[in-house]
Amino acid sequence: MRKQINRMIAVLFFVMALLLLVFSDWRVSWVWIGVAVAGMVLHIWWSVEAGYRERRDHADTSDDGQQVLTELVLLDEADHRIGSWEIYGKNGLVIGRDVGENQVSINLENTVYAGMIDIEHAVLNYSGDSWYIEDISEKNGVSIQKRDGKKYKLSYGKPCRLEAGDIICIALTRLQIL
Repeated sequence: MRKQINRMIAVLFFVMALLLLVFSDWRVSWVWIGVAVAGMVLHIWWSVEAGYRERRDHADTSDDGQQVLTELVLLDEADHRIGSWEIYGKNGLVIGRDVGENQVSINLENTVYAGMIDIEHAVLNYSGDSWYIEDISEKNGVSIQKRDGKKYKLSYGKPCRLEAGDIICIALTRLQIL
């Protein structure tokens, strides 16, 4: 219904501009013609933008109302975003360092604490509408900082369910899931 109303408003602006152009002296009424054309263009842009926002907001939640996680963000020590990886539509990602003989999905080779990160350090798995992280490193481990500020160290080989805003600590490197 909203789309039909938006289309009708845009058509009315177009018809108004056309009528002014055809039935009036365009040299006298060029301002009104410009206003009608600008109104049409702005209304079309606004309705397209509103539709995009609506689709984006709807896509960010699953059927049960939970936020859909779509991105993994590399944070610096001041919590500034310095890199990111798209995770939407994937079902398994390996976090580690790509040294040529292996292939990781989330390559932390060029991070400040890369020396503390194993070649294959952790794995993210998507299952049952949720993302899980599992520590597969035997040295430096993985911990999760929840939104409430509490930090949990993962046990080797035991998956942990992730929620929006959780910060994954791979050694001293921090990744936030959004």
